[in-house]
Amino acid sequence: MDAIDPKFWIFLCFGQSNMAGQAPIEEQDLAVSERFLSMATTDGGDGRVLGTWRKAVPPLCRADANLGPADWFGRTLLEAVLDDVRIGIVSVAVEGCPITFFDKDRNAPLIVMEDRDWMNDILNQYGRDPYERLLSMAKIAARDGVIKGILLHQGETDAYDREWQETVRKIYCDLQQELQFDPTAVPLLVGEVVRTEYGGICGHANPTINDIANRYPNTFVVSSEDCLPCDDHLHFSGEGYRLLGRHYAQRYLEVTNP
Repeated sequence: MDAIDPKFWIFLCFGQSNMAGQAPIEEQDLAVSERFLSMATTDGGDGRVLGTWRKAVPPLCRADANLGPADWFGRTLLEAVLDDVRIGIVSVAVEGCPITFFDKDRNAPLIVMEDRDWMNDILNQYGRDPYERLLSMAKIAARDGVIKGILLHQGETDAYDREWQETVRKIYCDLQQELQFDPTAVPLLVGEVVRTEYGGICGHANPTINDIANRYPNTFVVSSEDCLPCDDHLHFSGEGYRLLGRHYAQRYLEVTNP
């Protein structure tokens, strides 16, 4: 890719385990259009190379991740746009992380204190700075296409008060300032966690998640209605992720009418 293509739409995705994806990848998930690409935000044993585009065959986030909402967000969006539009995903997610791990002004001392081996393994893949990795990969992606939206799925850990909302807004504004995109043209889509009525053990985060759209411009909530969980009642099932991805795409189409 030698020049910016206005018909190559870039979406930044970040969050924790449900954004990384936790469901097994099935045969139906492997048929991927040549128009659906993913930026490698880590190196990986599956051949992905940091900072390069690859066909968006799951897993999108990291080689050790699984099926997540971004997979079927991209597929659904492709069905609704013109045939010459391509979709590119740039995804960075850290399982179990607080939202502050993506706050460039607060994350360094928090990450230094992290003592869980499994989380440190993930953080190491991102150079121990998830925000910086997302930003640097977004800058590379923006050489080829146009940033059209930001998708967040995070909240099971700490989406219970105004501080979470303020931090989410700050991260969006930090990205906007550093990437210089038009904030009126790049919506922030924030996904609900597994709902309480489906047994979601963190469903009490959803009121805070839903309220963020009332507080900030160009910020929209993505419903997890009918998105059922897997047995842990924290993560979505495979079909739950597929439906959640469709919900993200439908919400994007509703608010942008491209």
